[in-house]
Amino acid sequence: MDLGEHQLFLTTVERGSITAAADELGISRPTLSRKLASLEQRLGLALLHRTTRRLSLTPAGRRLYEELRPLLDEVSRVEAAITEERDEVSGRLRVSAPPVLGPELGRVLLDLQRTHPRLAVELVTDIRWAELRSDGIDVAVRAGRIQDRDLVHRRLGSADVSALASPGYLARHGTPATVEELASHRLLRGHAADGSPQRSWPLRDGGRLSVDGDFVSNDQRVLLEAALADGGVALLSEVSGGEALADGRLERVLPAEIGAELFLHAVFARRTLQPARLKVFVDALVTWFADR
Repeated sequence: MDLGEHQLFLTTVERGSITAAADELGISRPTLSRKLASLEQRLGLALLHRTTRRLSLTPAGRRLYEELRPLLDEVSRVEAAITEERDEVSGRLRVSAPPVLGPELGRVLLDLQRTHPRLAVELVTDIRWAELRSDGIDVAVRAGRIQDRDLVHRRLGSADVSALASPGYLARHGTPATVEELASHRLLRGHAADGSPQRSWPLRDGGRLSVDGDFVSNDQRVLLEAALADGGVALLSEVSGGEALADGRLERVLPAEIGAELFLHAVFARRTLQPARLKVFVDALVTWFADR
């Protein structure tokens, strides 16, 4: 079915002549006549009575017009609704983020909805990295290296990652003076990128320090609470441990030796032709991280 061919037919009927329709469509009269004849030939029925003075519909032509008009009106309505996504901040936005960022991102999304009341949001917090295409996620907030080269990412900023412990834990067990002394301490381990318990922590000089320990969690919030409860030394980012560092509930352990810079990204599937809601949210993320 050629919708363009059908639109030519509708315009011709509504303008009452091939000449007037050709002028409105910006094509020549012979070209329009040829396309209408092609439609009739394909259907095997005459659609129009043509005379030098007037144009009228055959019974088949009238039926085609009456059934096509609402169909093409609906196509136009759907196209207009789809195009609106390009210009209007509306529709549903699905966001994936680590649980530790959930509360703050929730506030970012609420602020967007106050400005754009036609925006619907769904924030999915999960330890695992969501698969944007198969999980129906519009944008994900991810920390660390982006493994999938087909995904587009925009850097939001960076945060320091370091070994942290509570003053109470360090008072009872001593503050390690060298990385080697960490082996005698209780280490609270997170998960590596492959989902397995961490076997090493980053060193400032680019190397890795082998670690072990009997407390493991894939959730930074759990590691944070364990460290605050005098449970041991945890490797945490400023995103999760920054507030506790600022108010003295946690202290850095061997800050010159252990740690790295962690990059945070907004990740999405396409570089161009994105709906307005995604563009506005990513811009809000950049502002949010800069303000933090």
